[in-house]
Amino acid sequence: MENKTVVNILIVDDEPSNLLALEAVLESLGQNLVRANSGEEALRHLIQKDFAVILLDVMMPGMNGFETAALIRERGRTRHTPIIFMTAGGKTEAEMFQGYALGAIDYLLKPFVPAVLRSKVSVLIDLHRKSEEVNHLNEELSRKAKELVMLNLKLELENGKHERTVEELRRSEKSLKNLNVNLEAMVAERTAALEERGRQL
Repeated sequence: MENKTVVNILIVDDEPSNLLALEAVLESLGQNLVRANSGEEALRHLIQKDFAVILLDVMMPGMNGFETAALIRERGRTRHTPIIFMTAGGKTEAEMFQGYALGAIDYLLKPFVPAVLRSKVSVLIDLHRKSEEVNHLNEELSRKAKELVMLNLKLELENGKHERTVEELRRSEKSLKNLNVNLEAMVAERTAALEERGRQL
């Protein structure tokens, strides 16, 4: 069985009992659960780590879930991190619309069904891993493409050198032929001159 990487899951709620309940539901997934008691604390965690999914309480004092999500979406690194909103209050259509407009992928009412939450988070973990795998493969592909470009450049340089060498050989061969022709002409002249002197003698 292959070794799967452990991913980070951010759970954000101002009620410690809710955080404990979430941890109890999700601990069987075997991932790294990171708690935050406020939107501000959640943002601090997001600066330090990447997360596969964020479980975000809507009703929190200070910075509520919607304000936190808006700030999460502003950062390039966290822009596409999946957010599941959770609320104890009745969800109105306006609230749901606001949540989905902020990029939420789901909106759950507390108390939630543990098996349903576990299942949703499990799917998001798999998607995160696949996305990381694709990013890794893209980086590898980019590296190989750069290597290929460098090899092509080297090959072109070698071909250029080879062509220059062939051209130099052709020129040398031509010079050699010209020298040979000149030498043969000089030998013929000398031979003719010697023959002429021989006749004169």
